[in-house]
Amino acid sequence: MKFSVYIASSVAILLLCISCTPAERVVNCDELTADNTDQCLRLNQIQVLGTHNSYKLDLPESLIQAIEPFSPGWSENIQYGHRTLTEQLANFGIRQFELDIFADTSGGRFSRPAGALLAGDSLFIDRTKMDAPGFKVLHVQDIDYRSTCLTLVACLTEIRDWSMQNPNHLPIMILVEMKDSPAGGRGDFPLTQPIPFTEDIMVEVDREIFSVFEEEHLITPYQVRGNHATLEEALKQDGWPTLAESRGRILLALDNTGRHRDMYLSLSPNLSGKAMFVSSKPGEPTAGFVKMNDVLNDFDEIVALVEQGMIIRTRSDIPNQEAKTGDTERRDRALSSGAQFVSTDYPEESPYGSGFIVKLPDATGPGRCNPVTAPVGCNNDWITE
Repeated sequence: MKFSVYIASSVAILLLCISCTPAERVVNCDELTADNTDQCLRLNQIQVLGTHNSYKLDLPESLIQAIEPFSPGWSENIQYGHRTLTEQLANFGIRQFELDIFADTSGGRFSRPAGALLAGDSLFIDRTKMDAPGFKVLHVQDIDYRSTCLTLVACLTEIRDWSMQNPNHLPIMILVEMKDSPAGGRGDFPLTQPIPFTEDIMVEVDREIFSVFEEEHLITPYQVRGNHATLEEALKQDGWPTLAESRGRILLALDNTGRHRDMYLSLSPNLSGKAMFVSSKPGEPTAGFVKMNDVLNDFDEIVALVEQGMIIRTRSDIPNQEAKTGDTERRDRALSSGAQFVSTDYPEESPYGSGFIVKLPDATGPGRCNPVTAPVGCNNDWITE
């Protein structure tokens, strides 16, 4: 059954074609009002919060102490964690996630983390979901292996299920990072070597995504491109989908740049049939989304790209710098840059006593008018769910 069938009775507006041209939109958008906001405001004209390493659980003290002799201070920058994806969606208004995936073509590669065995962390030893082939979700193999959802399919299914139960939600972005860098040890403490991503393995990433989501549940690069030759051309002429066309939908993007991005594009240079956007700047055929995490150095460029209609993901804090110092410069610049997706590790107040927390200023819901691109007269109260 197609996704639109599930939600037609409650959100009929989702049946609008995602690639409709401006000429086909009959709503008068000369002046933004509460009544026409959904039809006139576009995906790139709002701002929402996301989380970094969204699946990650904090380290148990027993693990920290067990590995400390091999690698003193090893845990300093990774002592943070998140609630379940469902809790983040429902209780904190998070609308962007990051999932790190490792290939596990035979199954069981990450079933018995060395750190868990050393520390007696039985909750993460021999978990059934880790035994089957497929992509596993974790931060660092063997030492930062605790995740609220253990597989890519499990994480995506959790988001999908919440989305289907809340079909009027603002669009959700999911960043997928493919991890395969060779692992160094921790003294005498070895780390499991990852399987390098290949074109064939990347095909399986899309296959798993499409096994969870119906196409009508997604905003994909080829949907946005429509009949145009390139995604960049489509966005210049038609723009991003409106809120009415985006509600209840998910868009995915490849977090990787460099060789992983190039390999993914080699499968389909115009992203036809692909699940994920890729980080591409203006002038590239696939331009639309750019990952720019360093807002302190790249603030002016982020603003300029946002003004050109690009969708940007940036970060408001770096583990665990701001959480310990309380410095808000990175957070404040990220929020004012116009980046549509601002990612944090602290949608809740930092436990380090600094008072650091990230919230959308003046927002009454999970989203607000974009400080750079929103039309004059945009009211945060109109961006509801």
